[in-house]
Amino acid sequence: MSREAEINEIAYRLWEQDGRPEGRDAEHWYRAEEMAAAATAKAKAAKAKPAAEPAAAPKAAVAAKAKPAAAKAAAKSKA
Repeated sequence: MSREAEINEIAYRLWEQDGRPEGRDAEHWYRAEEMAAAATAKAKAAKAKPAAEPAAAPKAAVAAKAKPAAAKAAAKSKA
């Protein structure tokens, strides 16, 4: 469905919900445009994949990285 057709359909539903008033077609059209834009943005956000969170480093890996620094500190204190 084209964007214009989608907006037209939404505007028609809004017009009917408001009791089919005369002379308010522009109001319904602009409200329909806003609703269509919001729906498009929501659909795009749903399609976008959330950024993967980095996995927590295992404690053993963190400890292994800390050992060289601790060994250097111990060597300095002995000297």
